[in-house]
Amino acid sequence: MKCFNHPEREAVATCQKCGKGLCRECAEKHTPCLCDTCAVQIQRSRQEQAQNKEDQRKQKYKDALVDTRSEFIKTSVIGILIGILGIWLGRWDSANTGEIYSFAEYVGLFCVWFCVPFGWKLLTYLQSFVPVSLFGTFWFWIIYGAVKVVLSAIIGIPAFIYQLVKTIFAQRKMNKLK
Repeated sequence: MKCFNHPEREAVATCQKCGKGLCRECAEKHTPCLCDTCAVQIQRSRQEQAQNKEDQRKQKYKDALVDTRSEFIKTSVIGILIGILGIWLGRWDSANTGEIYSFAEYVGLFCVWFCVPFGWKLLTYLQSFVPVSLFGTFWFWIIYGAVKVVLSAIIGIPAFIYQLVKTIFAQRKMNKLK
């Protein structure tokens, strides 16, 4: 058998992909032993696979950024509803006690209640490290819920600020990827 590229030379090997005869010079060009055509095809295939993996990685990253934004929006909507409920409870309390709250007090009340879902989410995340489910009495869960609401109100504002900053940076990264 003769070399495919050099018909005057004797073949010492064959292309592992297509079976073409290759002389010593052609056989030593690529590892594994491939002809030039098959080597180029394999190289293109590897580049396409690498590009596809990179595209998939970027898409997963974009999906995670979108998830961060949608989670923030969902928690904000819940916070608005709870903030409105907090204002309503404040008005109900002022009607019963005869106190009159100022606009600033209502805004403060709304802000505290608005941030409760952010604190609740943070406490729920931290709770995943503690086996709370071991306790099963009814009164434990009532007290636990009340304490969790109070703690959520306390840590809700810093948790909201953290989520807001995280969402802003995620949005900036997403805009850069476009």
